[in-house]
Amino acid sequence: MLQQLPSVYYQSNAFTVQYDQNRSLGQSVWQGKMSSEDLKEAFLLCSHVMEKYKLTRWLAHDRNMKAFSEEDTHWIFENIVPSMLAGPLRRMAIIPSEDKEQVASVDFLIERAGDLGDLEVKHFEDENKALDWLMEEF
Repeated sequence: MLQQLPSVYYQSNAFTVQYDQNRSLGQSVWQGKMSSEDLKEAFLLCSHVMEKYKLTRWLAHDRNMKAFSEEDTHWIFENIVPSMLAGPLRRMAIIPSEDKEQVASVDFLIERAGDLGDLEVKHFEDENKALDWLMEEF
């Protein structure tokens, strides 16, 4: 069952960003294949919401996300990963995609980032377990 957070920052057929300032929790929900332009905009929105609301926890609900191109993977690494590592985010739980190519892209980004500093990233098949882990004390 998909968790609904109190505030919706952005919503479309392909992508939604929600947040709960009281719990310092954000969530992205991905639906299907996105154009390169839309994908970049979605990642920029996630980064903006994390920073604007000083969110320390994030649930990336990638189950229905489709693989993105190698060029988009490199763009994300160059433009999004540094701000995530430098920002307030401390924990990210990922519900992996059913698309194995997309899972490989996310794993590549995490591996290439190297030392994540204060950021902990874990994969979960169960959303409730992911939320339990996210909400544990730091």
